[in-house]
Amino acid sequence: MKSQEIRKKFINFFAKRGHNHQPAAFLIPENDPTVLFTSAGMQQFKDFYIYPENAPATKVTSVQPCFRTSDIEEVGDTSHLTLVEMLGNFSFSDYFKHDAIKWAYEYIFDILKLPMSRVYVTVFRGDKQTLLDDESIKIWRELGIPDKKIKMGDREDNFWGPTGDQGPCGPTTEIYVDGYEVWNIVFNEYYQDKNGKCAKLAKPGVDTGAGLERLTAVMQKKKSVYETDLFSSVYQKVGQLATKKNL
Repeated sequence: MKSQEIRKKFINFFAKRGHNHQPAAFLIPENDPTVLFTSAGMQQFKDFYIYPENAPATKVTSVQPCFRTSDIEEVGDTSHLTLVEMLGNFSFSDYFKHDAIKWAYEYIFDILKLPMSRVYVTVFRGDKQTLLDDESIKIWRELGIPDKKIKMGDREDNFWGPTGDQGPCGPTTEIYVDGYEVWNIVFNEYYQDKNGKCAKLAKPGVDTGAGLERLTAVMQKKKSVYETDLFSSVYQKVGQLATKKNL
């Protein structure tokens, strides 16, 4: 499956489920002094988790280019890039864990038709600050994910946010294919202030990020995101421009 088809299927899938398709934000954020670049699909929407009444719709989907620096030391391996396209679906006090997980399951297994043998999921194990996300475990089990494919993750891997020094955050559940993290569902249940203290949001929301490059790699059965059709035209052009004299 081509990357363009994966992108289109994602938007259509969530549009059919009542999501309003929003355009991507600029890489340099507008009216957000907390970050230098747009680094997450939810960044342009983060105020809507606090003030959902200001959102353009209670359910939104988008494809957002993101400039990532938090894992910049890993850029250049088989799965990390500096600029990525993040496929996203978002809920601002609309649906929560059950629908977010169910729809991710349906897209992975019914739309992309990936086999269960290549997939496992992770769930936040809980710590002194936040309890185990047992609700997500229950939902995955109900959908047919066996216990051996449900792994526990700590705060570093399964708790996301905020962007900048304050904002919405919460536990995550993630989908892995062939060892790649391809889908991250964030349950924004908390607001973290500048002092690092978290308080429960009155109305929780959902923030999903699915990496187009990694989804394309697993769909095309490539060992590296750089081997997908997203980069093939670049390599072809470099090949045309390069000569033995230049090398």
